[in-house]
Amino acid sequence: MKKSLGVIILAINEVDSLRECVTSALHLFPEIEGKVVISTSKLATIECLQVVNELKVNVPKLKVHFQTEPFVAAAVLEVVAQLDTDYVIYMSADGETPTELIPELYRTINELNLDIVSASRWMNRGSFNDYGFMKTILSWSAQKLCKILYNSSLTEFTYGFRIYRTGILKKCVFRETKHPFFVESLLVPLRLGAKSSEIPTKWTARTEGESVASLTTWISYLRPIFRTRVLVKSKLSKAE
Repeated sequence: MKKSLGVIILAINEVDSLRECVTSALHLFPEIEGKVVISTSKLATIECLQVVNELKVNVPKLKVHFQTEPFVAAAVLEVVAQLDTDYVIYMSADGETPTELIPELYRTINELNLDIVSASRWMNRGSFNDYGFMKTILSWSAQKLCKILYNSSLTEFTYGFRIYRTGILKKCVFRETKHPFFVESLLVPLRLGAKSSEIPTKWTARTEGESVASLTTWISYLRPIFRTRVLVKSKLSKAE
């Protein structure tokens, strides 16, 4: 049976790639029932906000959310709290999370009755293009550490492009606010027994805006990786 899908597009400094991402995502509807939401901040660049306002006026089906709390976790979770769709995808507007993968993410989670399906750059048929040697080594190390600590067959834990059963995100307790949220938002559900799988993706570097990924960012991922592993499950889930 067809189920509804919410797509959250995170935007902070994108312009042309934001337009392209929204247009491409909306083309998937109404073939997939649901909604597309731009989640942004009043601290976004002027150029980005101009495009957001332009799209809001010209695309009636599009929703726009201005987050009330700062950083990326709030940009995702504030929208999730309002969604009434069966599934939700979060992705970025910078072109590094390809919209053409949305139908396969939706099909896989629906047909296999899963809780989470991640896009993976590390499984067979996945790849990187212009990622950089140091970032590749750091990313590889993070994936291996998670595989070992969580005894998981997954290959990708840090890439911020996944589809979830919406209720899974709503019941989890997340402590990270910045980019480590991307790894935490997979590890917490896994600790709670979520059924998960992956599909391959070919990663290409953004063509505009600035990436916040750095050595400091990658080191900060260690915090949720170790904390989520040792916390008791009652600390990871909201009381029902």
